[in-house]
Amino acid sequence: MVKNVYLFSSFLQIIKKKIKILNLYILLLILIDLLSKNLIIKKIKLYKFYYICSYLNLIYLRNYGIIFGFLKNYNNINFFLIKINIIILIILIFIKKNYDQLSTTIIFSGILSNLINRIQYGFVIDFIDIHIFNYHFPVFNIADIFIFIGIIIIIKNNFKILK
Repeated sequence: MVKNVYLFSSFLQIIKKKIKILNLYILLLILIDLLSKNLIIKKIKLYKFYYICSYLNLIYLRNYGIIFGFLKNYNNINFFLIKINIIILIILIFIKKNYDQLSTTIIFSGILSNLINRIQYGFVIDFIDIHIFNYHFPVFNIADIFIFIGIIIIIKNNFKILK
């Protein structure tokens, strides 16, 4: 009986340690994204771009919609998107056990960082403009990169085709 209690206690300590490490990753990723957005707000005027190289510009845009600016013209969309983001974050907390914790941590960080923007400003700050010749991809931010990478990891780990 004492052995079982010791094993359970050790197991709980390992879980607590892992949660603390994941929380530090979440905080670090959110900090990176929010600092980059803050730098853009302070250094670049709205709708102005800063040339980096032939395929990359930095531009300060306000995204009132979802990815790629979809749904931006609907009234009260911000309140709806805040609720959707909170629901997705709650779902991620519960499915973290079923998926790779790295991918869900990265996705959680990206969504939470964009949610902080949406609550603070009423929009999400986008600033990375990648283009090839005259074709511009939709402008995005670092949190969007986190979400994209996390989804790619989940797809890679769960579909035999990509393994």
